[in-house]
Amino acid sequence: MAFTRNNLDQSLSPYLRQHSDNPVWWQEWSPEALAFARERDRVVLVSVGYSTCHWCHVMAREAFSDPECARLLNSHFVPIKVDREQRPDIDHYMMSFLVATTGSGGWPLNVFLTPDGRPFFAMTYASTEPRFDMPGFADILTRVLSFYRDKGSDVREFNLNGEHSRVDAATRDLLERRAPESSEPPVAMIGESDERDILRLVDELERSFDTVHGGFGSAQKFPPHASLLFLQQVHAADLSDQAGRMAMDTLDAMMTRGLHDHLQGGFFRYTVDREWTIPHFEKMLYDQAMLLWNYSIATRLFGRAGYRETAAGVLRALEETFRVGDGYASAHDADTSHREGATYLWKLDEIEGLLDGEELDAALRIYSLSRDGNFESRNHLVRNIAPGVHDDSPRDARRAPAPDLMERVRRRLLAARREREQPERDDKIILGWNALTGCALLAAHRYAGLEGAYERAKSLARFLVDRFVRDTVGHALLGDELQEQEYLRDVGALLLFLAMLGEEGPGLDEEYAPARATLRARLERLQNDGVWLESVPGDFPAVPADPFDQPVPSGISLASHALLLEQMRDHQPYEPHPFLDAHARSFGNLSALASRGFTYVVESPEPVPWDTIPVNSVQVHGDGRTSCYRGVCYLGLPPKKTG
Repeated sequence: MAFTRNNLDQSLSPYLRQHSDNPVWWQEWSPEALAFARERDRVVLVSVGYSTCHWCHVMAREAFSDPECARLLNSHFVPIKVDREQRPDIDHYMMSFLVATTGSGGWPLNVFLTPDGRPFFAMTYASTEPRFDMPGFADILTRVLSFYRDKGSDVREFNLNGEHSRVDAATRDLLERRAPESSEPPVAMIGESDERDILRLVDELERSFDTVHGGFGSAQKFPPHASLLFLQQVHAADLSDQAGRMAMDTLDAMMTRGLHDHLQGGFFRYTVDREWTIPHFEKMLYDQAMLLWNYSIATRLFGRAGYRETAAGVLRALEETFRVGDGYASAHDADTSHREGATYLWKLDEIEGLLDGEELDAALRIYSLSRDGNFESRNHLVRNIAPGVHDDSPRDARRAPAPDLMERVRRRLLAARREREQPERDDKIILGWNALTGCALLAAHRYAGLEGAYERAKSLARFLVDRFVRDTVGHALLGDELQEQEYLRDVGALLLFLAMLGEEGPGLDEEYAPARATLRARLERLQNDGVWLESVPGDFPAVPADPFDQPVPSGISLASHALLLEQMRDHQPYEPHPFLDAHARSFGNLSALASRGFTYVVESPEPVPWDTIPVNSVQVHGDGRTSCYRGVCYLGLPPKKTG
């Protein structure tokens, strides 16, 4: 391999190919590139990003296209580009170093390492000129070289603390245990402190809850996927009305404000402001999956038409804009022709030229529009009227146009938007994100009754098992090329999806029994001395798994929840899972709720219709017709909980 050229034109990664025309001699992560750095005693720059990242694009156009920056990098460094979606293990290690040394994180993630791989300086975006209280990038490179020459031998190894990644005793036992012959349904015993612990977690979430705008915190807003699932399950268990209110306030804000693509359906990644108005315009598959899951549960739990309408819009966006063959692409770019959000923004006179009469009047009532706009003199669409509110609704009836008129306006505007240049799509099919999408499709079928969701979930399961599960489990499909590296988050997510799918009937349970056995066996490999590992690669040291459940559930939480569901459905005894940090480990707390009896365990010979049982239910195939809840089993089905 020639290291005196940019080799990213040979990469399969869409993100890496975006940098193939930089004058920097970028390399992919490889043992050969690292060996070259050691032989030449060169500092390694590991620059991590992803294909739909706005600031990654900006740095590519600025610093990484600057001749002086390229000269310094090519002469004195070995520059390596990493797609964080392909290599979450490298990203997790480098991000942990950035956060440990600066207190914050983000992408692009740029880390400088000694030739033998010890990180010593990390940063995010930097311009060619001094900006944001940072020197220009060429100056940074010069300072990094000077530091390495003077003090490089003093740099210590950076080790991640694996305490939060420890495998609990119940999970370790499960991995070594076969299901007993008994057909008795599993029963979790309720501890006296359980309800107090749950309410303490709700109080902890409430302390950072934005009572004005919904969501958590007082700055930029990310959709709190796992926390919303936890709050809804707590409300379903009749433990806290406040949990339900926080969930509804946040769901209402997200579906009405600028996080939501009101024309196509689906959601952007986050908003830069507290009011959920202006997003960074990238769209990630995992956000669509987690929000489809949440809005589907909310449809059943709270009975609001807007939640079902929003869930249907996410499903529409998945099928129309994310679908790649039998799977789903990873993301859509934030930029169009190097302009952030350009595809989605409107001048008021554009809308006036497209619509007239009652359609224009309806658009002005539905959306908040102005001559000055709300983003760079244009309008990013924010609704005045929440989805599901129309002329025969009990609220806002005087302002809301008829449903057919609102739909006609949406279709007219979307058709015009489709004539514009569209953002690029990253067609990489990532196993874990697709498996989460499968879980969400099952939720859409069970709780929102969305047509086609169940059949789509079944075909997605077949595709994922057929393409990704061999003796090992693959991570991503790039075209027809399978990245065969195995990750905890992929194995855990797929096992959870297949375990949930098995609730739909004994036939599906049997069909995927071999795949589930393979996945459980692979989980054993992803442990070392009782610590969950992100992966066990050959070209990077194994690192403890990331324990945090934002923005997507961690591999630890996914594996633990999937294994618990396997235990419950296979009539195995199971130990109570601990309650964890409210913000960081909310998906893990779903396992605590289920294992401590706050989930109905419904046993029946044939699947019970989901609309006849509460949303906090697990279905178990067996000879009896019983329900177990909070340590008590009784004949018959539990009552359905709704709004």
